[in-house]
Amino acid sequence: MAKDLFPIINVAAIEPVRAFYERVFGGTLAYRFPPEGDPVYLTLRIGTGQLAIGVGTGPAMYGQVPLPATGHAVDICLYVGDLDAARAAAPEAGGQVVVPAQDTPWGERVAYLRDPQGTMLLVIQDTDG
Repeated sequence: MAKDLFPIINVAAIEPVRAFYERVFGGTLAYRFPPEGDPVYLTLRIGTGQLAIGVGTGPAMYGQVPLPATGHAVDICLYVGDLDAARAAAPEAGGQVVVPAQDTPWGERVAYLRDPQGTMLLVIQDTDG
C-alpha cells in the first residue's frame, strides 16, 4: 500500500519555479539535492502536501527527457513499504518496469514503473516504516 504521493515537476530552471510556489502558495523548502551549489532537485512543503521540482533538461534514469514538449512534464512519486512487491505487481496489473530497483547517490532505493496509460511513476522504498 502506498504511503505518500507527490508530483515532481520537471523544469529547465528550478529557481524561478521555486520562487513561484513559495510566493503564490507559501511553499517552504523541505529538501534539496545537492545540499550545496545549484540544486538539481528540491521538495517544497505546501500545506499538508509536498511538491518536488527537478531539472528536466536531460534524459532521466528511464532514458527520456521529461519536458512538456515530449508530452511528459510530471512524474508521480510514491513511497512504498515494499519496493520489490510493487515492482513485481506492476506487469501483472498491466504496467511496465522501466528501471529496475536500484540504490541512488542520494540514499534511496528506487525504481521507475509506467502505468497502463503511460504515466511514469518513481517508486521509492520507504525507510521510515
